[in-house]
Amino acid sequence: MLLSTILPGVVLLGIVIFFHELGHFLVAKWRGITVVKFSLGMGPEMVGFTAGGTRYCLSWIPLGGFVQMAGDHPNEDGSLPEGGREQFLTHPWFGRILVAVAGPAANFVLAFVAFLLLYAVVGQGLIQWPSVVGPPAAGSPVALAGLRGGDVIVDVQGHPVHTWIDVEKQVGRVDTTRALEMRLRRGDSLFTVSTPPAERRAFLGNLDRPHPPVVGALTSGLPAYLAGLKDGDRILAIDGHPVAQFGDIRDALRGKAEQHVVVSVRRGDADFDVTLRPAPMPGDTTRQGFIGIEEVGPRGTSEERLRAPFTEAVPLAFQQTLLATAQVYDGLWTTIVRFRQLHDQMGGPIFIAQMTRDAVRRGPDWVLNLLAMINLAVMAFNLLPIPLLDGGHIFLALLQAVRRRAISARGYLRFMRVGLAIVGTLFIFIIAQDVMRPIRRMRALENAPRETTTVAPSPR
Repeated sequence: MLLSTILPGVVLLGIVIFFHELGHFLVAKWRGITVVKFSLGMGPEMVGFTAGGTRYCLSWIPLGGFVQMAGDHPNEDGSLPEGGREQFLTHPWFGRILVAVAGPAANFVLAFVAFLLLYAVVGQGLIQWPSVVGPPAAGSPVALAGLRGGDVIVDVQGHPVHTWIDVEKQVGRVDTTRALEMRLRRGDSLFTVSTPPAERRAFLGNLDRPHPPVVGALTSGLPAYLAGLKDGDRILAIDGHPVAQFGDIRDALRGKAEQHVVVSVRRGDADFDVTLRPAPMPGDTTRQGFIGIEEVGPRGTSEERLRAPFTEAVPLAFQQTLLATAQVYDGLWTTIVRFRQLHDQMGGPIFIAQMTRDAVRRGPDWVLNLLAMINLAVMAFNLLPIPLLDGGHIFLALLQAVRRRAISARGYLRFMRVGLAIVGTLFIFIIAQDVMRPIRRMRALENAPRETTTVAPSPR
């Protein structure tokens, strides 16, 4: 169990780190800087070999990696290394910028490749929901047409259907100037509903499948997870307002971000309340809260994979990479300015391992999406102008360009000590969060009923 949780996270994080360091390595070699060591992992060397004057190794601690370049640190006596272009600190400032940017750039490219594989090869999973009609709103065109929750659509315009994907495909083939005819089953009887062309849009806009407010899957580290909710829990009410459909949860959490709410839950035969604080949506100004739960999926159904032609997938992947980059930076900025409110959502290696485990269970599309987002998060973090990070090296190189002289060895060491303090403190905090997060969940589970109903989770 422990290995199945840790190994996928180690592999995914290793891929991200490898390409990040590979970017630094390739550009350093291109610029003529001597690369002393390329390590995937930290700490003592596990295996390795030497080629072309560079030591390549795999180290025991899978929490990072590094490319050690000649002259990338002042001498022991505090002086700058003596040398030329082959040493990092004495290399021209624009070359050092290229080397520093190359790591984050490699992560950006890998994120794009992940999205491209998602759209063109793996495909996005579309669950095959049975063609069962959900409860229509009172007075809606669907209700006025005589449909009830639980009715099953068996054919559209004479063509048999079994899932909602089938329904959408057949509806799309019907001429908009003709009446839309559906045959439905209610119990043992069949009946037909005919919708005139003028009423078709309103009818279809209100026709939907059931959305029971049942938890199908939880996102590790988010409020529902920390409050002890489990797969199969049914949400009965939020702050006393009844919840009948899954969409009611979102409506009930509108404007409730970072506010404590009471969620009434049914687990098996037991009802209980939990108090949690919905997380804010990055970049959202409506204070929409979310608690990190996925809708329950139907039993015994498969997924249909929606793939795009390569010529369409390339621009689609690039657009998604840019959109995801904007989301990552927005979330990073929100975390910086509202650290006290959002620190619960920060995570490190353990958190990444949990998310990777969940993604592997849900499918390859989830894994590729997570791979892309982690790459972009690593890119964004490393470009911060903090000493020790790539952004810190870029800052020093730009400072040299403006001042027209390199920073002194003493100034460089002071700058790096500040970075060590910042990054070290942040690392300790994140590790503490990683350790406390499962402890908080275990405590919440101990205080809640233990009986649960087993329900198949939805992959979307």
